[in-house]
Amino acid sequence: ALNSLTLPMVQAIAQHLKEWEESHLCNVVILRSNSEKAFCAGGDVVQVSQAWKSGARADAIKFFQEEYRLNHHIASYSKPIVAMIGGYTMGGGVGLSVHAPFRVATESSIFAMPETKIGFFPDVGATFFLSRLDGETGTYLGMTGQQLRGRDLLYAGIATHYVPSERIPNLEERLWELGTSDYDVVNSAIEEFAAQPEDSTSLDYSLSTLRNSIDRCFRFKSVESIIEALKHEEENPEWAQQTIKMLEMMSPSSLKLTLEQLGHGKRLDIKQAFELELRLAEKRLASHDMHEGIDALLVRKTKDPKWDPPTAAEVNMNQLFTEYFESTVVYRPDFVRNGVTFTEYPHKFGLPTEADVRALISGENPQAGDYMLTREEVLNYFEREYIGKIGVSQKVSWVLGCKTRMKDDSEALEWIS
Repeated sequence: ALNSLTLPMVQAIAQHLKEWEESHLCNVVILRSNSEKAFCAGGDVVQVSQAWKSGARADAIKFFQEEYRLNHHIASYSKPIVAMIGGYTMGGGVGLSVHAPFRVATESSIFAMPETKIGFFPDVGATFFLSRLDGETGTYLGMTGQQLRGRDLLYAGIATHYVPSERIPNLEERLWELGTSDYDVVNSAIEEFAAQPEDSTSLDYSLSTLRNSIDRCFRFKSVESIIEALKHEEENPEWAQQTIKMLEMMSPSSLKLTLEQLGHGKRLDIKQAFELELRLAEKRLASHDMHEGIDALLVRKTKDPKWDPPTAAEVNMNQLFTEYFESTVVYRPDFVRNGVTFTEYPHKFGLPTEADVRALISGENPQAGDYMLTREEVLNYFEREYIGKIGVSQKVSWVLGCKTRMKDDSEALEWIS
């Protein structure tokens, strides 16, 4: 259902990508769905779980091994890939799209990494990409499985462009006609079809009023501390209580594993991230919670998993760390482009990140010149650098409102968090 990703699908996509990369007739690769409802709503974990429980454990591991191999190939591909992420884009579907240099969201796009709900952890490179989102956004999304919709994906950094679905056929035709693999040309072509927000003075982003609360509550290194912070959150108390309820539904061991995983992710390159995830997937397949979560939510559909341990306090963190992060590595992804790795994505066609804005204001960006910049000067800088890209002024204005203040007796800005 909803383009659930199976091993034969992974292998077919991988084979096509290999052929197109070698073909002189192919300049740009478009990844799209044949469904209006979903790009891909995730991997077929029911099949994987059944294989493991039936004793075909090598087959279960092989799914993740080849999936992560494909994800890395997309991340390191030598030609432009444009992922059209309309509809449900979750789990394995995120892995097929988020590592591409161009990710086009529409009003129908629904993003989520809901793995903690089934006793697993956010994988397909989430170790890398979630840990590099603004502030603690990635930790929040990875632990709660919270959905983002439409323009949310653009402002969060999941998508690089927002194009209304009615324009997608014309955009695809335009890309087919380009006759070049020049990334800047591809970017300009997509920008031709991007849509201005209906209200250019405000930010159409569901997390915009929550970001400071998210950073405050999800900055801690233990699940217990995060929940305690949520209990005392005063700026958005209703959201905090709803978030606690969400976390209480998830596998406690998955939550602790995810938090530790994303902390590691900030220090890992892209290859190391996938290598870690394969290690974690192998260990998780041997756990109770993964199979219980899949069975309760996707097989029985009773939504009443019996987690073991049942609470975060009962999860032995020392034991979990030793088992998942210090045990002997048995399986490794067999990367297609084994020599390619990086600590930041090599192509940046999305909106400025919070880190980009902070670097300019603090003077870390060598192009800043006089780092005593006013709000207007910061906005003008990013408008010039991004050549009028749609969404830049809204995103930067929002970041400035959340994270800066004017210095005493001056209009110059300073970073406050």
